[in-house]
Amino acid sequence: MLSRSIFSSSVLPVLGISISRNMTEISRLKYVQWRPIGVCDTGAGKERKAKMFSRVDLATVTNPEVNRENWPQHPEVMQLIHRYARDVAELSKLTDDMASPEIAEVKLVGAVLGHEQTPILNQESSDGRVQFFQVSFQDGKTENISSKNWKRWLKWLLITVGVLLGMALMLLIISQLSSNSFTSTKRSVSTCSTNRQASAYSEQLRDIRKSLVAELNRLPAWSNFKEARVQCIGGRMDVDQQEQRLLQCLLAVRSRTKNMPSASRPNLNQIEDCASTLCLQGLPHLSSSCKRL
Repeated sequence: MLSRSIFSSSVLPVLGISISRNMTEISRLKYVQWRPIGVCDTGAGKERKAKMFSRVDLATVTNPEVNRENWPQHPEVMQLIHRYARDVAELSKLTDDMASPEIAEVKLVGAVLGHEQTPILNQESSDGRVQFFQVSFQDGKTENISSKNWKRWLKWLLITVGVLLGMALMLLIISQLSSNSFTSTKRSVSTCSTNRQASAYSEQLRDIRKSLVAELNRLPAWSNFKEARVQCIGGRMDVDQQEQRLLQCLLAVRSRTKNMPSASRPNLNQIEDCASTLCLQGLPHLSSSCKRL
């Protein structure tokens, strides 16, 4: 565990350097030489915490190819700063309330070291001739939570859009199937008058009447429709008789059920459509019945 004191030996390794109590607030100090000696936080006065570079790491940051203008472009220097910044974050009081301290900004700043505490170093570096990489910290937890929330909302948004698209597709399919069913039903009804000479024509007229009789039998008061049912049944008949019987069946049932509640009435759509098709042909034997429709 790293000590939180800037004067701890774990903070100031190898070089035997300690930082004076009068280490200045780093402002626009004039530093004419390139000699960064460590990483510090942004604390004021005695609250400032720092960690000095080891000899090996000091050699890396003071490499002739590195200077105050291009140090951010050197990956090995940035890696060192980040590594030392993690240790400084452990020491700094500025990170006490942070769940996950992260580097927000790195600045190169000048520092004044007291001669009485660093006699050897200050023989080489007068005021402003040494520097620190000053690190500002921010709590990474806020960003992480924000990122997680954003991803969660995006996930639910995509799920919602998917569900809505699925429902829209299902409604479209149901609508299409209903339309096809209606078209098919309408087509089957219209076939009752397409070809009066076809052998299946009479059978189709008979099936329409039988279907209506079956529906009448399912009504609660079916016994009251005996007279109407008689008009809808019949044995073997020729085409003209089949057509007449269909119209008589429709007229009888419609007359008997017209006063019933709409919810209780039998469905007459099929037989009415077929009757309308027959009457449109102007067949003489159907003229009197067609006038009553």
